[in-house]
Amino acid sequence: MKVIYLAAHVREVKKVRMFLFSILVAAAVLLGNKPAQAQEVCPGTMPPTIAGLADCVNHAISIGHIDNAGIGNSLLSKLDAAQSAQDRSRPSVAISLLESFIHEVEAQAGLHINEEHANHMVEHAGEVIAALGG
Repeated sequence: MKVIYLAAHVREVKKVRMFLFSILVAAAVLLGNKPAQAQEVCPGTMPPTIAGLADCVNHAISIGHIDNAGIGNSLLSKLDAAQSAQDRSRPSVAISLLESFIHEVEAQAGLHINEEHANHMVEHAGEVIAALGG
């Protein structure tokens, strides 16, 4: 029970961290500064984890590389379900959900997801799948 609570707490902390990062990037843009690091570097790439991939999606949303809220929510829902499966020691279910994530990202690449960031997220998801034993 404590492990599940801890995992949920860690996810909430990461969401707050990404929210604060988004505010900082927005403030920099409003001040006329577009930090290259904010545009190019995706947080949470190493080690490859589902939570890190969720950070990557939140980052893409915050900088406008995912321009549709429904798609962003759909991707995050898949990752949340994958994290829950992993927390329940069901790596095959988590891998299946990550493969579904990849299919959605590929379908939206160039439409509602910046192509370069879509390629990065697909690669990142592949690394997570490999880390899970897939």
